[in-house]
Amino acid sequence: MSLELGGNAPFIVFDDADLDKAVEGALASKFRNAGQTCVCANRLYVQDGVYDRFAEKLQQAVSKLHIGDGLDNGVTIGPLIDEKAVAKVEEHIADALEKGARVVCGG
Repeated sequence: MSLELGGNAPFIVFDDADLDKAVEGALASKFRNAGQTCVCANRLYVQDGVYDRFAEKLQQAVSKLHIGDGLDNGVTIGPLIDEKAVAKVEEHIADALEKGARVVCGG
């Protein structure tokens, strides 16, 4: 389930979800325009019963994305809009790591 709540949009995966479709939906919801639209999910909530399987499938799918110049062939994720946006993402990553998160793709 994806909700657009005024720029505060969660993506929720329940235990009975079709995980392949959930991953597909999460990719579309989070990575559209490099995550720079108001309807992009800004967090994912996944029930415990499917968390590990969903996380692995999502990691595998994200690792197949190709980041680069959005006009180049084969690129699936274009750049962030400016250095300020890059700094914001880097701050979010640092904050998550300080709180116990771990990087499973990229980095």
